[in-house]
Amino acid sequence: MHFYHEDFERCKIMDHHLKMIAPQHMNCKFLRMDAEKAPFFVHKLQIKTLPTLIVFREGKAIDKLFGFDGLAKDASEPDQWHTGRLQQWLAGTGAIQYKIPTQELREEMENLGIRPKGTVWSGTSRSGFRSTRYDSDDE
Repeated sequence: MHFYHEDFERCKIMDHHLKMIAPQHMNCKFLRMDAEKAPFFVHKLQIKTLPTLIVFREGKAIDKLFGFDGLAKDASEPDQWHTGRLQQWLAGTGAIQYKIPTQELREEMENLGIRPKGTVWSGTSRSGFRSTRYDSDDE
């Protein structure tokens, strides 16, 4: 569950990444809750930072991500991180299944004309079909 505030830029960044991840993991429910409209839950779950992402299993909170803790590779740019980093965190909680694309897969995709663009792989393959989206930790 993503606790957010409509006016916070970092909450919009988290939304952007979650919107990319959710369609790839249909066995996991991705929910948003406006923290301002849910003071009971904010107090009960001890949320002091937004955005906060909480993973629940069978009604119990099993892990929390406050802000972008540990997602950025460079501490001097905490808002710059790839969707794959969030997928790795979610996979570590058991919420989703995620495997980092191997170097061989990356090379194969590049041979097909599919290049990493920000947090996703995109492009048109030589056959003319639009590529499948894959997350990348490298730009």
